[in-house]
Amino acid sequence: MKFWRNVELDDITAGRLAEYERMTGRKVAPPVPVELLAEEVFDLRLCYEPVDGVPGLSVFGCLSPARRTVYVNEDFRALFNEKPGLERFTVAHEVGHWDLFEQHSDQKTGLLFGPPASEVLNCRSRGGVPAKFIKGLWCESDNDTFEVLSYLQQRRDAPTVASAVDRYASALLMPKSLLLPAFREANVTSWPDLYELRARFKVSITALVVRLERLKQLFVTEGKQIFLGTREEYAGQQRLF
Repeated sequence: MKFWRNVELDDITAGRLAEYERMTGRKVAPPVPVELLAEEVFDLRLCYEPVDGVPGLSVFGCLSPARRTVYVNEDFRALFNEKPGLERFTVAHEVGHWDLFEQHSDQKTGLLFGPPASEVLNCRSRGGVPAKFIKGLWCESDNDTFEVLSYLQQRRDAPTVASAVDRYASALLMPKSLLLPAFREANVTSWPDLYELRARFKVSITALVVRLERLKQLFVTEGKQIFLGTREEYAGQQRLF
């Protein structure tokens, strides 16, 4: 399994955004139009409907590679309205699954029971934990709802896959070319400044902080203080005292 480095993911997502601009003639600006990008660049269909999950697991969304469809769970509509960054990250997460791991794979390998009587879906659950479960055949009689046949022995994505897909989503929603100038322009010194930046990019505050930390722009201490620099620089400064 390939390990994707941050610089590779930045380059890939920057290329996808450039491709979107060429295809649509529209310049990308915050917030990144992730839904339109999924449709225009990858020819993925977005479907908003209830998604049956697994007991104890809340599924925000999932990708059906065979159907080229990203499903966003309408059961969480109230939560998505309250936290739009969650919905957008879910879509970007599934696009990452497609772009990094699924689009060039043999879709037949995902059919565990022979003919297309079942299908492995890549899913994003509460807490951002990616998971896989099996979707049964769609039947008109059950109004196209998902029938969970099994949970693949409680199997979740390998850590390398989970990490790559989440970092891909972060880079797609907060590309360096847009985020770094906005961060410097905002002259961030406090949490309200970060929340304003979060609103501009329509992401969660956690996703924003993690992205800025990876880009070595800031470090949040255990006491929730914002340090403008890296973790290593903060540790060195602390040693001076």
